[in-house]
Amino acid sequence: MRAWIRWMLLGNEGLRTGWRVLIFLILVNVLFVGLRLLLNHALMALAPGFFASLKSGGKALLTPAFAMLNDGFLLLVYLLVLAGMARLERRRFTSFGLNGSRAWRHGLSGLFWGFVMLSALIGLLYVSGHLVFGRMPPLSLALLGSGVLWAIASLLIAFTEENLFRGYLLFTLERGIGFWPAALLLAALFGMAHGTNAGETPIGLFSVGFYALVIALSIAYTRSLWWAIGFHAAWDWAESYFYGTADSGFASRGRLFIALPKGNVYLSGGRTGPEGSVLVFVVLAATAAVIAWTLRCDRRAGPDLAAAAQGSPMH
Repeated sequence: MRAWIRWMLLGNEGLRTGWRVLIFLILVNVLFVGLRLLLNHALMALAPGFFASLKSGGKALLTPAFAMLNDGFLLLVYLLVLAGMARLERRRFTSFGLNGSRAWRHGLSGLFWGFVMLSALIGLLYVSGHLVFGRMPPLSLALLGSGVLWAIASLLIAFTEENLFRGYLLFTLERGIGFWPAALLLAALFGMAHGTNAGETPIGLFSVGFYALVIALSIAYTRSLWWAIGFHAAWDWAESYFYGTADSGFASRGRLFIALPKGNVYLSGGRTGPEGSVLVFVVLAATAAVIAWTLRCDRRAGPDLAAAAQGSPMH
């Protein structure tokens, strides 16, 4: 019996992949729920109207402060659990996607292409008559300041989501079932996680999952999350602030432009925003081509993802 239990728990690298993933998920959920309850009780006692103040009246426009609080809290939980798992596995904290000597170059490249690709999607929608621009708010220091706050919020959201769905889980599952099966599984989970957003549609959810697969290609090439983080941040910033479209059904406060869907919901995206349009798949396919073109040298420059993940033990 002891030998059977040992076989169930341990493999050639110690604790089996499935148990590591299970421990990670349990810790993230328990810590998130526990700390969130404590935070909510503290805010209700000290500042009862705090959460309501982060939204704009009855329109419930999303603010950068609310986005930063929500994702910043989740990021804190992830980093705490990641530190514990890295210590348990005797690996470096950065071994799960945060390593790489080209982090700045990859991050800036991702920022550039994220803005370009979202702009391309907006252009397709506008030219085809499925998006119109409303009246631009008067330019002011407050509006420019909103752009800075949304930039910070977008970076935080991108860092949180890319790490949570393509950080520890991807690098750990890759060692057990292979990179692309792991990426496919996590893409499905990423899409389902967005299903809680009130404005999502089936096309929107499928495009989110397809995005996750495309962005995983950048990780396969660079062996890090930095290009993905840059791309995700720029895409969100351009969508929420610069062009002012809906993002998963949420409109943002303090937008530079205001873009609205027009016509057929399958082409315009409807209340979901540009990600709910079938045209997003054209842009995401182009993004995959850009990744293969711009990051091809990185793929030849070093070992594969599994070797990168396994070759960073703590000393």
